[in-house]
Amino acid sequence: MRAAPLIPLLAVLAAVWACTSASPTPSPTATPTAGPEIPNVVVLASPAAPPHMDVHQEVAASLISLGPGISYSRLLRIRSGPDADPSILEVECDLCLEWNILDPLTYLFRLRPDVLWHDLPPVNGRPLTAADVVFSLDRLRTPGWPGASLLQSIASVEATDQTTVTVRLSYPDTDLLLALANGQSKIVAPEAVAQAGDLRDGPTIGTGPWVLDEMGPDGARFSANPAYYEPDLPGLERLTIVSIPDASNRLAALLIGRADITIVAPDNWDRLLASPAPVEGGVFPQPGTGLLLGLNVTRPPFNRLKVRQALFQSLNPWQALGATWQGHGQVGLGLPASSSDWPLTLDEMRMYLGNSDVARSLLAQAGVELPLAFTLTVADFGPRHLALAQEYLHMLEQTGFQATVKPVNPRVYAEEVWDARAFDAFLGPMPPVHTPNAFLFGLLHSQGRWSPTGYFDPELDSLIETQATAVEGRSGLIRQLQTHVLEQAVLFTPITGTSLWAWQDRIEGFQPSFAASEYLHWARLTLRDG
Repeated sequence: MRAAPLIPLLAVLAAVWACTSASPTPSPTATPTAGPEIPNVVVLASPAAPPHMDVHQEVAASLISLGPGISYSRLLRIRSGPDADPSILEVECDLCLEWNILDPLTYLFRLRPDVLWHDLPPVNGRPLTAADVVFSLDRLRTPGWPGASLLQSIASVEATDQTTVTVRLSYPDTDLLLALANGQSKIVAPEAVAQAGDLRDGPTIGTGPWVLDEMGPDGARFSANPAYYEPDLPGLERLTIVSIPDASNRLAALLIGRADITIVAPDNWDRLLASPAPVEGGVFPQPGTGLLLGLNVTRPPFNRLKVRQALFQSLNPWQALGATWQGHGQVGLGLPASSSDWPLTLDEMRMYLGNSDVARSLLAQAGVELPLAFTLTVADFGPRHLALAQEYLHMLEQTGFQATVKPVNPRVYAEEVWDARAFDAFLGPMPPVHTPNAFLFGLLHSQGRWSPTGYFDPELDSLIETQATAVEGRSGLIRQLQTHVLEQAVLFTPITGTSLWAWQDRIEGFQPSFAASEYLHWARLTLRDG
């Protein structure tokens, strides 16, 4: 029941690095004239162009949520909009009207009757059927494809009738609905796939709010789907997504009015705030991403519980967050939350972190010789990561630790921490995890693919396995296992992932959810009158 990685870890970390490092200057065609000159059109500047067009064979955001993939719908989606909490992975219907859990292994979905495919050949605007959903989910589960691990609990998908889909599981899976709501779990038309045997070169024909009109090397142009099944969506007539790999060039395009909205690199945030341009900015949570601080419990000095607990109590991650990360993010365990009652409160977190007096007492009880030396392996993904490590080094010195900071490049970080587990303590990015079980089985279970700490505890394993099949009482189990991990001082997330965005002040309705590659928020954009 362990969640397998969606893509190799080194590739994940390389992608994270690519998002924060310089890229070649884009061609002049990468920044077309934006909205002010053309009514009801928005230009979105994206960091990359999609590698191809087949949404079932690629996990890149440039395809799934910032490219042609926004033309597709899914059975379910992550809730977004003004009333949604973007830090919580709350599921709602997309193509379905409702779902019912008949038993722990059987899920029934009743489809909307008013869904039409885009009016493009060879699909030509026909109605969506349950057979389309079966075809898509079975295709997504192709062995070796990214979605195979996402939907690995599914035994079969059946079309009970034209508007009813039955999903049967091999084992109970409390994250099934999240997997079906993931941005990868798109419903595609069999006729479109049949044209060439795949969708790598198109056609892109979905049931979503955006119809792909044109695709080029520098971006894509979309128009509103006139037959979309949700009233008043999309809120724009057209949307253009252009690829501008360099972060500074993307921000420049926004500030001079040649783009309307863009993701902002952390290094450019101060530049944005200092600009007199009529733009707005926002910091949005990105569940399932962030930094981890973990301890190797299999070798000294962290094979002793009191020493581990003393290190945790030596660190004030909230203070360090403000000093080095501009306050962007939260302190937590890193677990993607499906319910608002899952995350531990600030008071609960502070029981295990940020009390130097308790740290000194624990070291005294441990009877260790001070200063207690160890090496902190730090992923050198940029100056902020190293600055955070230095903040922690100073805090640790105040309680009796003597840490040597060892910066390593992303490749060495992946090899030493995640492959060889050759570290005393580490600080760096965690692999993106889209569901709670991917985090729990991948990083915390003793048999986890990415479990780096060497911590083995039958009680924790049992909690993880029990919550994965719990029909009721899952929240209590989740809170219990989070407390257990902090009590045992194994790992925590000093900074949860965030996404920084800026947009022209004429844009309204930008209330996104970036969890699990969600993208319906682009359809909710509107333009301010006047």
